Amino acid sequence: MGPRKKVRLQKDFEELVRLTQGRSSLIKFDHRGKPPTYYKFTITLTGLKLDGDRAVQTSIHQFELKLGSYYPSEPPDVTWLTPIFHPNIRGQAVCHSQQWSPAWSLADFVIELGDMIRMDKFNVKSPLDRKSANWADKNRQHFPVDQRSLRPPEVRISIRPKPKG
Repeated sequence: MGPRKKVRLQKDFEELVRLTQGRSSLIKFDHRGKPPTYYKFTITLTGLKLDGDRAVQTSIHQFELKLGSYYPSEPPDVTWLTPIFHPNIRGQAVCHSQQWSPAWSLADFVIELGDMIRMDKFNVKSPLDRKSANWADKNRQHFPVDQRSLRPPEVRISIRPKPKG
């Protein structure tokens, strides 16, 4: 592994650690490697799974991210480990909603997966799970199913002129 890749992997790890700070009730992860090339995430956001033929809420989601030899030129390999009812996730396979860019950090990617969990991001035009896509298309008014997000809160800065006087 070259020095540039080691630096990138270390920065991704550090950014993931920062993402979890203050959000330990929403996101946890285990990792392997120095710097890490394998992660197992547990995300506690409300999403959906099937119970028979009904979509029901579920709050614990797990997935693995493996960073291959061509990362970050190629996206992380995602394997979904828990049941989920989502148009772009079927079984263990995940079809990410946007094109991967090496400029994305791993934390950005995990935030995007969190948005997918809560049904804030999905694509019904190119689904992996057609049943979920049809259901989601008819129930858009119920999304997102969780108002919480992994996204850091926005910081707003306002500049006002100093009062004269």
